[in-house]
Amino acid sequence: MRNLPGTALQQCGTYADVMVAFGCDAVLADMYKSGTLLGRARIYLRRFGPLRMAWLPRGPVWTDAATPVLQRRALAALPRAAPWRAIWAVGSDANTGRRGLPVARGCTMAELDLTPCAADRRAAQHGKWRNRLKRAEEAGLRISARRLNLRRDVTLLACETAQQRARGYAALPPAFTENWTKIAPDHTLILTAEENGISLGFMLMLLHAPIATYHIGWTGPRGRALNVHNLLFWRASQDLATRGYARLDLGHADFKRTPGLARFKMGSGAAAKTLGPTTLCL
Repeated sequence: MRNLPGTALQQCGTYADVMVAFGCDAVLADMYKSGTLLGRARIYLRRFGPLRMAWLPRGPVWTDAATPVLQRRALAALPRAAPWRAIWAVGSDANTGRRGLPVARGCTMAELDLTPCAADRRAAQHGKWRNRLKRAEEAGLRISARRLNLRRDVTLLACETAQQRARGYAALPPAFTENWTKIAPDHTLILTAEENGISLGFMLMLLHAPIATYHIGWTGPRGRALNVHNLLFWRASQDLATRGYARLDLGHADFKRTPGLARFKMGSGAAAKTLGPTTLCL
């Protein structure tokens, strides 16, 4: 089943398949009004002893027919329509979540619109970001873009895992990347940079048309000195735009905890999107 326009990673079909591989039950709920599709929600079910948890992340995904009033009504009716009882954890993109106990605060995400032409997207970059990109373009690096190969790219992936431990940041486990690649090998895009045959860095995007999501990346001291990630990011956006992707999701833009990373994301020309809190409800 095709993803609706604007579908975030957690609401796409491949993500649901990966969650099933991890032992979750994945349920697809379509919501209608007088025969017109209002939205689609992917819900993930897990048991914790006698309790069943229903997790609805980054959804539902609404169609143009869903007014704010209809969105609130449909979301409120969703647990009642489910054929099972559960504690619901609902995180809504549109900040229209049900009333309940807040368990996670809202956050800011960075999203890059890929529909403008290359010149306009480049003009939207912050001046310093664009200057770093230009210097990287002049460094004569070899850039490749292809789908991920778990055997071939094991060393690059290991570098990113080591980087996680060294910097103490959280990311999805390596098993997530492995399962995604096994389930949908054509829905990955890895870009690598080399200098004289030596790897300087990579970026991995997960594809769930018409949206793509930045997943993980790595670069060493030499790559940072040459602004490799600016170049890899720009090449990725060019590749995705050529394929017809509408948006590249970059994840959290947290200026308090990771200000440097947030500045990099927003400097690329991305726009900020505010998500509502996640709430527990019955």
